[in-house]
Amino acid sequence: MNTSPEKYVERLLAVFDKKHALLLEMLAITRRQSQSINEDGLESLEKAIGEKQSIIDSIDKLDEEFDVYYKRLKQELRVKSLDELENPDIKGLKELKSLTGRVMELIREINRLEKENSTRAKELLENLAGEVRKLNQAKKVNTAYKPGSAMQPPSYYIDKKK
Repeated sequence: MNTSPEKYVERLLAVFDKKHALLLEMLAITRRQSQSINEDGLESLEKAIGEKQSIIDSIDKLDEEFDVYYKRLKQELRVKSLDELENPDIKGLKELKSLTGRVMELIREINRLEKENSTRAKELLENLAGEVRKLNQAKKVNTAYKPGSAMQPPSYYIDKKK
């Protein structure tokens, strides 16, 4: 494999493009998840969570790949960070920095939506728990006011074969 810095940057750009596409998909799913929470759609919420987990797994693999190429590029350029480069005339480096900024912005937006979704989901669970408590109390009250319905007369078996 050609180990020029340009090739590493090319590979990093390809990985970041894939990650950017996956993050856009994740943002759409997160928005769908918000709708599910608002509409009390637990089934669609569960489906969205599964889809997001699949995307997260894919992004983790891309991050591992990115890390390998990023370390090799820094090693090739003999720097600890790409910000240390005084003359960044490497083809694609500016594009890589720009794409990094866009990816970070997407991550911030997804994180913001996730926090909102988490808050709404907690509220939904608290409301459901409150409704369950009310139902249990209503059952107890109903049993207290109708004690006859709770106590059934004993049943007997009569053998007619005699």
